[in-house]
Amino acid sequence: MSSDEFSPYAYFKQVLNAWWLVALGTILGGFCAFIFYQFHPPVYEATATYIVTIDLDRFPIRDVQEDMLQYNEDMALNATKAVLLSEEVQAELITSLKDQGVSLTPYDLLENYTIERKHDIWELRFRSENPSESQAVVNTWANIGYQAMLSWQASGKVSPYVIFQPPTAALLPQEPVVYDRNRVMFAGATIGFIIAILATGRMSRSPKTHQQKP
Repeated sequence: MSSDEFSPYAYFKQVLNAWWLVALGTILGGFCAFIFYQFHPPVYEATATYIVTIDLDRFPIRDVQEDMLQYNEDMALNATKAVLLSEEVQAELITSLKDQGVSLTPYDLLENYTIERKHDIWELRFRSENPSESQAVVNTWANIGYQAMLSWQASGKVSPYVIFQPPTAALLPQEPVVYDRNRVMFAGATIGFIIAILATGRMSRSPKTHQQKP
């Protein structure tokens, strides 16, 4: 076999011979991940859900093109997001949270929320370093938003054929969605392990000098 050819067996032996380097790299990777974790606390996410549907018996379908039916339906259902992000709901939410001992600004809300539609299900999510705070924010937001949806519909701002179901409250999140300590440290140790293995391969490829024959 040519000296330039790659041999998995030879490479494996090189790694075993430099086991101390692999172990050191793994430990250093885990340590660096631990330091990173100290400056990036875990983030928790709570989720409240709505079911928003269309009353087909009241939905206007006469003399409407088929492609416009879907458009009108989407526009009606998107009122859910419009209500939740309205200034009146935001203002009432901040006031209500302050009474509960949670101090947030409109920027804090908009920076950490997510609203996602999955067919007729809407998910309202909020992230916080405090799991109890994320639950309190999203549940308060969901309840205030639901009352606003009914109010908008009664005043004609939302089509009467949209059916808003009461929200399903968020449970207290048990596991972080970002910066979980075990996952962060495992990732750091894995990266250190890979770097150490690559380093052993490079160290073993020292240049060789060849003597010329007379």
